[in-house]
This record gives sequence, C-alpha cells and structure tokens, in this order.
Amino acid sequence: MHGRLKLRPPDAARRRQREEKLRLYGRPWTPYWGRGRPPAQVLSLTGSVLAANPDVGTCWNLRRRALDALGGDWVPGELAFVASCLGVNPKSYGAWHHRAWLLGHARAPPAGREDRALCERLLTSDPRNFHAWEHRRALVSREDPDSELAFAGDLLSRDFSNFSAWHHRLRLLLPAGNLPPDRLKAELELVQNAVFTDPTDQSAWVYLRCILSRATPPPRIICVYVNREDATLAVVFSRPVVVTPDRPDLTATLDGSALEGAWRSGEGRPRPSHTWLLDLPRPAEAPPTEQRPRLHLGVTWEPDSAHRQVTLLPDQDEAWWQEPIVARELFWPEVGVADPQVLREQVETCRELLELEPRSRGCLLTLSLLLSALDPLGHAHEARQHLQHLKEADPLRLGFVADAASRLEAALGVLGLGAGPGPLWLRLPEKALTSLPLAERLVLVTHLDLSGNLLRSLPRNLGALRCLQELDLSRNRMSDLGPFPPLPRLERLRLDGNPISHAPALAPLAACPRLARLGLAETPLSSAPDGPAQLAQLLPLVDVAWT
Repeated sequence: MHGRLKLRPPDAARRRQREEKLRLYGRPWTPYWGRGRPPAQVLSLTGSVLAANPDVGTCWNLRRRALDALGGDWVPGELAFVASCLGVNPKSYGAWHHRAWLLGHARAPPAGREDRALCERLLTSDPRNFHAWEHRRALVSREDPDSELAFAGDLLSRDFSNFSAWHHRLRLLLPAGNLPPDRLKAELELVQNAVFTDPTDQSAWVYLRCILSRATPPPRIICVYVNREDATLAVVFSRPVVVTPDRPDLTATLDGSALEGAWRSGEGRPRPSHTWLLDLPRPAEAPPTEQRPRLHLGVTWEPDSAHRQVTLLPDQDEAWWQEPIVARELFWPEVGVADPQVLREQVETCRELLELEPRSRGCLLTLSLLLSALDPLGHAHEARQHLQHLKEADPLRLGFVADAASRLEAALGVLGLGAGPGPLWLRLPEKALTSLPLAERLVLVTHLDLSGNLLRSLPRNLGALRCLQELDLSRNRMSDLGPFPPLPRLERLRLDGNPISHAPALAPLAACPRLARLGLAETPLSSAPDGPAQLAQLLPLVDVAWT
C-alpha cells in the first residue's frame, strides 16, 4: 500500500487546472466577506468557493451559520453538496467535518446507506483515505458492526496488504475487550491465511500482535522502599506519573498519621517520573542503649485505590515491598492472551513459516515476542537467535531491533535476580545493549555491570536504583551523563573507555553524596591538559583513577 508512485498530470495541464481553480476561487471571495447578507446568498457565495477549494475552513463555518438561520430541511441537499466537494478533494478535513455536523443535525437518524456507499466509492479509489475510514466507524454506532467486519474482510480478501482495513477491523473488535475464543480463533485463521500468502507484508503481523495484546495498563505502584539512614520514602511506579501538591493522588502515612511534605522526583526533573520521594521526619537522637523506633508506613495511590504497607523494624536499616514479577510481561508487557495453548499454536505457525521464509521480518519479531511470553528463560537462546536474524533481515531498523534485544537481555537479568537482603548483583556485560529498559525493576540492585555495551545514554528512570553502590559503565559510547539522577548510595562509578572529553559532562555526579571513586582511564578527558584540574574543582571529594 505504501511506497506507490503518485501519478501527476503534465506541468502544462497542472497550470491550467490551477488557473481555473484560482478564477473560480477568487471571483466570489471579496463580496463574500460582507456582513448582513441573506443566508441563501451566503450559501451561494461559499458554495462557489468550496466547489473550487473545499479546504477553506472559514467558508464552512459561515455556511453552517447560514444553514442554522435557514428554515426547512436542508440536510439532504447539503449532503449532496459535500459529496461533490469530496469529489474535488477526497481528503478535505473541512468537508468531512461538515458532513459529520450535518448527520448530527438531521431531523431523523440517517440510515447511513448513502454515506457507506460514498465511503466505499472513495476507498475503492484510495484504500488509505483515513477520513473515509473514520466516517465509516462513526456510523457503526447506528448500524450493525458485523456488516463492517464483513466489509473489511471483503477488502482484505482482495488485498491482504490493506493496512487500513486491518486497522478498521481492529477498531471494531477491541472496544469489546478480550476477544471471545471463537472470534479469536477466526481472526487467527484470517491472519494465518494472510501471512502465508505474503510473509513479507507487515500489515497482518501488526494485526496479529494487536489481537494478542491488551490495552496498556495504567500506572501502578510496583515498589515501596524506605531507608532509615536517608530518612526517605521512595515509591516506584510501573510507568511515569506526575505527583504535584495540587493533585494529591499519592499519599503516605507514618504509624497511621498522614505524612506532610512535598513529593519530589527521584529522577531530578519536575516531569512524569517512575520514582517519587518523600522525606521522613527525623527523630531526635536517642541514647545508644535505647531501641530505635519501629516504623509502619502506608502508601496509597488514588487512581486505582491501591494501598501498600511497609514495616521497618527496630533492628532494620531498610525495608521494602515489591510487586511479584510476571515473567511473561517483562519483554512483552502488553500480552493479553492468558491461554498458553493459543500462544503455543502461534509459535508453531511461525516456526513453520520460517522454514519457508527465513527472512520474514514480521515472523521473526512476532516469534521472539511469543517465545518470551511463554517462557523467557527457557526460550532465551532461540529468542536471541531470531532477533539476531531480524537485524540481518531488516538493516534499516537496526536501532529498533537493538532496543528489542536490549529489553530481552534486561528482562532475563531481572528474572535472575534474588530477593535480597544483602548485595544484589546484576551482570549484563558485553550484551550489545543500546538501552537499559526495566530500570524501575532494579530498586534493590547494589552492583550493576553494564561494561562493554553500546550505551550512548542512561535511562531517565535510573533514579529508581535506590540501593545502587557500584556502577560499571566502562567501554560504552557515552560522551556525557545526561540527566544523571542523584543516586544516594552510589560509591564507585567506572566510565573507562568512554568518549568523555569535557569535565562539565560529569557535573551531575556532584549530586551523588557518597561517590568516592571514579574511573576515567582511556577517555579523551584523561589526556586533556586541563582535564584533571577541571574535574578536581567539580568533584573535589572524589578519587579519580586516570589509568
């Protein structure tokens, strides 16, 4: 559907068309602006302009005003006029908006047959006319949606690459929620016919991944962490949220009493963030022989009425609550089909197709997602292979595939983590990572090894790593740290072998209160004449290893 050459008339013919359009457009324009004209005259003047150029929004506005002042049933005639304007420009925003307005002002609910016929005629000449598709969807509320499914199915039977028809079908089905088993089976059979007909076309593959998915779930609390020494309560969400004093969706209590104070972003920015922090009241210093108080904290997130509790015992320095990890959602968080048999059947279908078309991009990506949704650890090797083959089959989208492979490696790393307490290591060296997804799941990690990867920047939600003590970023591709968050426990950071050439690029590290050791060997900054002196001014308390 895309990539087709648009046929244009010869230059001379285009000039003649343009001159004629300007003549028709310009003649009535000046008198048309006059005020106090009768509605019939306004309709005549605007009709002359819109017949030549249906994209003049002012004319449509004045035309609606005139129609409101005009008596009688003018809807049928006006619908015919709009249809003629759509013949001039089938993608005129103003004409389609005016037609929807007319249908809303009809004296009796329109049957919709004429509009469906109009849309069908326009879609025959251009199957990608999204105005016509949206207009048809607006009519569904007045008609039987099954007829629309049949219409989309008829178009797909002629051309499986009609992405607009797939999208129309999806919009009709998904508002009902998860598909019933019979309907899902029928849709999967339709997709199977499409992908075996043309395995290289992406339309059916996108549709398959959508019907196996669910709507992106709303943000929810996935971790609550409290540290006695820092006197800080950290709340980590599954997705970035905004917490402001005038929008108190996030509240906390200490021993049953509401905690006062303003929440602040753990990512050092006043924008939607994964991590939000609240300072706890510091108790007065007690004698060494006196036992430290027991702290019972509660956190409530109003949008889903979730209430989480954490108890910090007298002999504890930290405590936390974490949401149990659902392995199938780490790599493909939107997967919505709960029946593993359905996913297994799709895996077998994809494997069968790959034997015939080993370079099918949609098949390679879909199979990687399906395998990771079924058993990420058990299918890790095969999923990696398919993503590697996808890089070779789709060199124009290397960045997308590399990020998908990075998410797979991060998901496997998260699944291999322990539950604490004590040092918690996450080792992801030499994994060709281009990004670090799932940082919000690494709250308890104390040592993180990302050496020898392809990272150019760090995720903004790195502030979720409240326990991180050592971070190894050596031999990556980072020229600066970007919005590096203030990590309260970070003591050692390795940046050896990165293309860091200016000391100000490391300025964000001044916000890390415990940073004591910084590795900068084999960086351009290490050989710069004034590099060490500048860095000593920025980070006077940090021991820098230049070799």
